[in-house]
Amino acid sequence: MTYSKNIIGDKEKMSKNIRKNNKEKALVKAIAVILILIVVVLLFIKLGMPIVKKNLKKAAAEKTMDVIIDNSDKIAAENPEVARILDKLTEEDKEKVTQIIENHMDAESVKEVMGYVSEGDKESLIKYAAENLTPEEMIELANIYGKYAE
Repeated sequence: MTYSKNIIGDKEKMSKNIRKNNKEKALVKAIAVILILIVVVLLFIKLGMPIVKKNLKKAAAEKTMDVIIDNSDKIAAENPEVARILDKLTEEDKEKVTQIIENHMDAESVKEVMGYVSEGDKESLIKYAAENLTPEEMIELANIYGKYAE
């Protein structure tokens, strides 16, 4: 009888050890999966986010350009030539202006510029451009304006 009790006790111990090992293996697998997910998320943040940010920034710049063109009459105010020029811009020139907008785009500047546009505040737009655009960008904008001015 003692021998059979030992065998039963050994089987129970082995069964407990197997369950314990299975739990440990499951825990190790869970930790490995979590670590892999963390690495994937970190890689996305490091590599993917700049791409996503750039695409969002470009989309926002394009939307800003559309709003500027849609509000050309407000921007032009007493100068209908400005509205005419904005309406005549080629896709290439729109792209150049959009790139300039994108270069200076952040949440605060978009809000500020869009406020000027919606209010038709031409003086503030000019002041903003003078303070924030590079000389090369100002020349590019002047060249675009010169192409359409009569």
